[in-house]
Amino acid sequence: MRALVYERPGEVRVADRPVPEAKPGEVLIKVAAAGLCGTDRHIADGSYHGTPGIVLGHELAGVVEAVGEGVAHVAVGTTVCVDPNLACHSCAQCRAGRPNLCVNAQAVGVTRDGGLAPYVAVPAELATPLPSGLSPVHAILGEPLSCVVHALDRVNLQLGTRAAVWGLGTAGIMMIQCLKAMGQETIVGISHHADHRELALRAGATRVMTQEEAMDGLEVDLAIEASGSKTAFEPAFNALAPGGKLLLYGVMNPWDTVTLKPETMFRKELQIVASYVGPKTLDRALALLKSGAVDARLLLGDRLTLEEACQWVLKQGPRRKAKAHVIFDDSFLD
Repeated sequence: MRALVYERPGEVRVADRPVPEAKPGEVLIKVAAAGLCGTDRHIADGSYHGTPGIVLGHELAGVVEAVGEGVAHVAVGTTVCVDPNLACHSCAQCRAGRPNLCVNAQAVGVTRDGGLAPYVAVPAELATPLPSGLSPVHAILGEPLSCVVHALDRVNLQLGTRAAVWGLGTAGIMMIQCLKAMGQETIVGISHHADHRELALRAGATRVMTQEEAMDGLEVDLAIEASGSKTAFEPAFNALAPGGKLLLYGVMNPWDTVTLKPETMFRKELQIVASYVGPKTLDRALALLKSGAVDARLLLGDRLTLEEACQWVLKQGPRRKAKAHVIFDDSFLD
């Protein structure tokens, strides 16, 4: 089978790989579709650790083709979404109920083969059956949406919260849709890109702004940094009203630093909250996709070949619309 393989920093290629087998405790999935994510780009450029030689792709859904010994909760023919994050279940963080912070964590598409290939074998515990009627193509958004759900859990939103989102890629648009579903009346979308601002309005933003406009007197109770750009940190922090919270969601480079004013935090009782992946939130994410509260059709962008996906991961070729993805089974297309 042809797969998108990460070889080493700066080198990603389409290569032939054997179809894997389902080992004990695993399921073999015939991949329907897989999404492309900024994390794939971070792996490709070496700013996020990935195991050399693995198949990329941590956002995937498909149909169970075979089950390994000892697997009972999913059967052959079940349509599933994959939570890529595999915890050890025994370290201090796991025992404390924080499997997303597992010190021995592995991940599909990061430390072991992922879904940017026609088949992938994953631990059965990571496979979640889809709600009836949810397309596996739409379900590739389950993993990133589960991360958004966890992030919004972390800030403990109250009704009436004035919110603004810096960065209107896939995560930012999901944030806006979730904020709308939660009944928030003030939702500001902020981006340099006019097409992203237009999409934010369609997703439920009550107002959109450029970053320069947002620096001119915007005041919110919740500022969400979803761009992963350090240039958004200070404007987001400065926009906080007294008692406000800054949610750090976007993945910055590990060498990035930002300027922080502790005295301002002190006098205004501000909080900074960070969020990492999505522990135990995939079911809720799939329910949001099933209900249409998060509209997959707004988010799914360019359909790519594996060769085009390779260019995307290496930041070559044209700028692609979120969410770029690869379809492996055309029978699931709308």
